[in-house]
Amino acid sequence: MKLGKVSIDNLRRILETVGLRAELDANPLSEEEVVSTNPAIGVPLKTLGFFAFHYTASNVAVAFAKPMYATLNVLGPPSTTDEEMEEVVKSFVAECRKYQVELRGGHTARYEGIEYPLAVSTIIGKRVRPRLNPSPGDKVYLIGTIGAESAWLLGKSIPLEEMTPLPNALKLMRFEQVKLLHDVSEGGVLGALLELSKHYGFIIKVTAPSMPTNKDLPRDFDPLTAPTYGALLAVTSSPQELEAVCRDEGVQCTSLAVIVGKGEGVEYKSKLYSEPLSTPLIELYNPYTPGDPELAQVLLAATMLIKIKDIERFIPEVGANIAYARRGASRTEDVVALDGRIVRTSKGARICGKPSYGSSRHLARVILQATRNNPDLRAAINLKPEPVLLKGLERIGLNPLEVKAVPSECPIEQALHEGSKALALYYRNLPNLEPSLVILGDDPVKLVELVRLALSNIGAQEKT
Repeated sequence: MKLGKVSIDNLRRILETVGLRAELDANPLSEEEVVSTNPAIGVPLKTLGFFAFHYTASNVAVAFAKPMYATLNVLGPPSTTDEEMEEVVKSFVAECRKYQVELRGGHTARYEGIEYPLAVSTIIGKRVRPRLNPSPGDKVYLIGTIGAESAWLLGKSIPLEEMTPLPNALKLMRFEQVKLLHDVSEGGVLGALLELSKHYGFIIKVTAPSMPTNKDLPRDFDPLTAPTYGALLAVTSSPQELEAVCRDEGVQCTSLAVIVGKGEGVEYKSKLYSEPLSTPLIELYNPYTPGDPELAQVLLAATMLIKIKDIERFIPEVGANIAYARRGASRTEDVVALDGRIVRTSKGARICGKPSYGSSRHLARVILQATRNNPDLRAAINLKPEPVLLKGLERIGLNPLEVKAVPSECPIEQALHEGSKALALYYRNLPNLEPSLVILGDDPVKLVELVRLALSNIGAQEKT
């Protein structure tokens, strides 16, 4: 099942029977007021209150309304402490004070069935002016940069202020050169453009040859699909005037797209999209990896690995794992791995557990020995040394080395100790040891890409 927003198309008829007119971002409460409700989940506890406020307040602001009143529900598993609940409420209240929003009620509780804390906020805002519908020929501008949220999910240190569109929305709502605003969320810029397209019934064509992107967003990811909370889309019929407004207000803006005509979809790179493109970064919404690059990279790599076609054939009986060491690591506690491994099931490979430090003594010892030979070899993955995989690795230049039997708990660690420079090492037919292959590299995501390349065209490989 796909994570993230669920379309309300099937619910619209039911909602309309009770008088709800579903709008983009926030719904009308009266002629002068709008209301929005949003959950904050999958972020570290210390940021939960911040995002619970900004997700909803920003939806109100992009509807050209000033946030005025709020409620907050904080729910957690039975293990949630009073101090943790208090931390969430305190940070939410701090944002209310900063933006002069009155907190009028809420609920805090612990319940079975909740995996980790979540916060749901409702905010009512007073409308400053009405939105205007877009027209063919209108230009769509990107306000801000792409990928700050993605970089944060990947463990980079990004100020929270760079991951909210609220300040820019409050600035731009005052200017009539802006016909409408829409915030960018986990679906990325492409997802936000599609939401505009479907709501207003226009095809939108991306025209920008390049876009301002956070320097820490990996080049492997398409910027238009990267989670980008903090950016906005602004629609205008007066592009030069909008650019002048943005200059005067100190707001970064980039011409992004044009509204073409009636229909639905976003034209991007000569292809018409009707649904957002998936990205493995969506898996990084959780309370434990943002802000820690090693934890985030292991989870991302594991998520990408289990999506490789037929990968379950190469998962050992004891399970596979991916490990990544901090730079300068000297102890097994400095190495991240999955605390439950990747296992085979009747439905393919599955991730058990979550990344944590000190979770794989075996791979940690291999990495620590590898880094003594080469400090950049901080990542490792173990798989089953099937002939087709070994042949694929050889084809892409890794040349797997079969290590000899030695009186050691781990023959691969021993081979590295003896000075082996191989990046892929394996053993089989050793007493009391399941055959194992370990691939080494500087980055777990790159290791998974090597595995994917090695297994590409697997059918043709097996025929030769």
